Formats: sequence, C-alpha cells, structure tokens
Amino acid sequence: MATENANQTQNEGFFAAAAATIRAAQQAVNDRIEVVTAPLMADGTLAAAFRQGADELYEALKPFPQSIQVHEPGTLLNPTQGEIAADRRPDPPTLSEIAASRPSASTELDSGKQNELQNQKEMGMSM
Repeated sequence: MATENANQTQNEGFFAAAAATIRAAQQAVNDRIEVVTAPLMADGTLAAAFRQGADELYEALKPFPQSIQVHEPGTLLNPTQGEIAADRRPDPPTLSEIAASRPSASTELDSGKQNELQNQKEMGMSM
C-alpha cells in the first residue's frame, strides 16, 4: 500500500509539472501572437471584416444571390453609427472659452425686454 500511495503522488507530481509546462508554452506563444493581433483587434475592424466575409459567403452560396457585395459596419471606410455620432459631436468649450465669450442670448433678450419696459414707463403705458 505504501508503494501504491508513493506511485500515485509521483504520478500527480508528474502531471502537475506537465500541465505547468504546457501552460508556460501556451503563454509564451500567446504573448508573441498578441503583439501582432492586439492593435488589429482593438477597434473591431478585423472582427467586422470576418463578419463581412461570412455574409459574403452566405450570399454567394444562396441559390439565387441578389448581390455578393455586403457592407458590414466597422470595416475599413464603413464606420459604425457610434463612430459617425462621435464625429458629429463638437468638442465641448473650455472654461476659458466660455468666460471669454460674449453674454448669452437669454441675457441679451432680458436687456432688450428691460429697454422695452423702460420705454413703456416713459410713455406712461405701464401699469
């Protein structure tokens, strides 16, 4: 029985060491692959290209294809709706730009209304 337990612990140690070696080899390979793929996968362009390719294959394999050309948002020269909306949104003004700008339109309207009331008082038309 003692030799059986010793063999079992020896086997467990061997398999644990083999698993650790395999994990280290996978990590070394993944690190090198990630250096190349991380910039490509960061913005989703490559994923959109794969989706477009799958859609084109589906269109090509249909019995009566309408068109083989498929446009997938997120690919090169075909921005997503979020990218379009982000480009339309102007940059918010800085605090110094706000402070340096002229008074707002509501302030100008208030001063115009005040002038009108002043003119009415002078003419005797105010209540």
